[in-house]
Amino acid sequence: MIEAKTDANSCRVELQANLINFLLSSAIMVSLVFIPLLSTDLGASDLVVGIIGAAYGMAYLFSSLFFGWKSDTLGRLVFIRAGLLTSSLAFLAQTMAFNLVALTIIRAGVGFTLGISSAALIAYIYESHGNVGKFSSYGSLGWIFSAAAAAILIKYNTLFTLSAVLSITAFFISLTMSESAAPEKRITPQLFKVMRRNAGVYLAFFFRHLGAAATWVILPLFFTSIGADKSWIGILWGINFVVQFIAMRYVERFPEKKIFITGQVLSVIVFLGYSISNNYLQVVPIQILLGLSWSFLYVGALLMVLHSGEEKGTASGVFFSTINLCGAVGPFIGGLITHLWGFHAVMIFAAAVTLIGLLPSFSTEKREMAGDKMPLSNLK
Repeated sequence: MIEAKTDANSCRVELQANLINFLLSSAIMVSLVFIPLLSTDLGASDLVVGIIGAAYGMAYLFSSLFFGWKSDTLGRLVFIRAGLLTSSLAFLAQTMAFNLVALTIIRAGVGFTLGISSAALIAYIYESHGNVGKFSSYGSLGWIFSAAAAAILIKYNTLFTLSAVLSITAFFISLTMSESAAPEKRITPQLFKVMRRNAGVYLAFFFRHLGAAATWVILPLFFTSIGADKSWIGILWGINFVVQFIAMRYVERFPEKKIFITGQVLSVIVFLGYSISNNYLQVVPIQILLGLSWSFLYVGALLMVLHSGEEKGTASGVFFSTINLCGAVGPFIGGLITHLWGFHAVMIFAAAVTLIGLLPSFSTEKREMAGDKMPLSNLK
C-alpha cells in the first residue's frame, strides 16, 4: 500500500514538473522566435541584433549560475516559483519595447528571470527520480506549440502576452508542488570543484553551442532571405521541435557519452547543410537532423553532469550558464560575421567550432575503447 502511494506521488510530481517545463518552454520560444525580426523593424542592424541577443544570454548566464548554486542549499521550489513569477512579468514587459534600448534592457530582464528557475527545475526532476529525457521532451513539445502559435498569431504583442500567461500558469502549478529532497540532506556545493570535474563536457558543449547561438540569432533572417515567410519560419522551427519531442523520449536508453558525441557529429552536418541551402524547402530535412542532433547532445550532456556528483543544482547551473555564455557571445559573433561576410559565413563558422569541440570527445572515446577508462567528464 505504501509503495503504491509512493509511486502515485512520484507520477504526480513528474506530471507537474513536465507540465511546467512545457509551459515555460512555450513561453520562452513564443517570445524568442520573432525577436530578430522585431529588432530589425525597430531599426537594428545585423550587429545590433546580435547585441540584443547577447544581453539576454549574459543575464541568463549569471542568473542560472548563481541561483543553481544556491538551490543546492536553500531548496529547489523557492527558485522555481520565484523564476516563474518574475518571468511572467518580464515577458509582459516586452510589449513596452518601443525602441532598441528598451528592447535590449527588457530582453536582459527576461534572461535574468529565466535563469532563476532553470537549474532548480532540472535538479528537481532528477531528484524526484523522473525521466530526464522525457522531461526534456516536454520542453520540445512546448516549442512545437510555440512554433504553431508564432505561425498563426504573428503579431508581436499578442505573442508576448501569451508568453506571460503561460509563465504565470506554470507558477500556479508550482504552488501545488513539494520539495523532492529534505533540507537536511542537502550539501554545501563547491562551485569550482564541480566546474573542474565536468570541464570536458562543458567545453565540448560550449564549442557546439557557440556556433549554434551565432546561427540562431540570424536564422529567421536567413530563412527570409531564401524565400520563407513568417508562417514558413514557424513551420521550419516546428519540424525541429517535433523531432526533438519524439527523440528525447528514447535517447536516455543509450549510453550518454555515445549519444553526446553523436549529437556533435550531426550538428556539424546540420551547419554545413545550412551553408549550401538556397531555398527554404531545402532546409526541411536539415531541420529533422537538427532535432536529432540537439536531442542527443542536450540529454547526453545533461545526464553526464547530473551523474557526476551530489551537487545537482550547481552542476546543472553551470551547464545552463555554459549554454547562456554561448547565448551572450554567439549572437554578437553571428551578427558581426553576417555584417562582414553574410549568412553562409556564419554557418561555416558554426560547423568549424563544433568540430573543434568534437575532436577531444573522439579522442577520449578511442582511449576508453582501448582500455583507458578515463571519463569524458574528466577531460581537461
